[in-house]
Amino acid sequence: MPKKYVDRMKRTIPKKVFGGRFGAPDVVEWKIHPDDYVETGTRPWEQDMVNKNLERENRYSQANIGKKFYELKKEVSKKMDDEKWHIFVGDRVQVMVGKEKGKQGTVIKVSRDTSEVWVENVNCVLEEEQTGAEKFGIDNSFRWKEKPLSVVEAEVMLVDPNDEETCTAQWVISPDGSEYLRKSTRSGFEIPIPSQALMTYEYIQPEKYIEVSEKDTPSSIALTRTYVPKLATFAVSCQINVKGTMNDGF
Repeated sequence: MPKKYVDRMKRTIPKKVFGGRFGAPDVVEWKIHPDDYVETGTRPWEQDMVNKNLERENRYSQANIGKKFYELKKEVSKKMDDEKWHIFVGDRVQVMVGKEKGKQGTVIKVSRDTSEVWVENVNCVLEEEQTGAEKFGIDNSFRWKEKPLSVVEAEVMLVDPNDEETCTAQWVISPDGSEYLRKSTRSGFEIPIPSQALMTYEYIQPEKYIEVSEKDTPSSIALTRTYVPKLATFAVSCQINVKGTMNDGF
């Protein structure tokens, strides 16, 4: 998703910028201060998260208006370095803690910002299907929902498909030097990246993506800079760009 859209959903965007301070840095009034936003693993454009962010924005604004102390959220978990991350959607992992210790399952969701993964039908809790449905005369229903497991805390480990045993992995450059391969540090065998990990909102597999030239504007044209700035007074600009008189509708 575009970064501007994600930041807008997080509400971590400037509300007003006070500039022109004679060389001093601009003063930014935020909707939600970027340091106050803590990743939860839930996509910020999901309705529950949007409501929470709007509520947080309102409290942040009221505290600023009332000049009250506002305690920022504290980061619970940190993002792992890219070179240390080895688990992707579609991988088979094994739970290492809790009552389901030793159970294996498929990763259905990954949160790189919180270093957590969701495993299909593992670590589930019973939750309401729709909160407040009884107010509208609808019978309340429940469903089992997966909860995240931390990779940093070693709550899950990658399973080597060659022997179905847990392992750690490392990135190794391919013999031709064209790409990085994920290999088990225990067996030395390659662990291919699942095809599900390559899915995006535009395609399921990159090699099967087809750009429709008749309908979609190619990126080479969309990114072409056509505006040429020039220095001119307002009077000269009017003489060049404005034609006709007031009677012509201008």
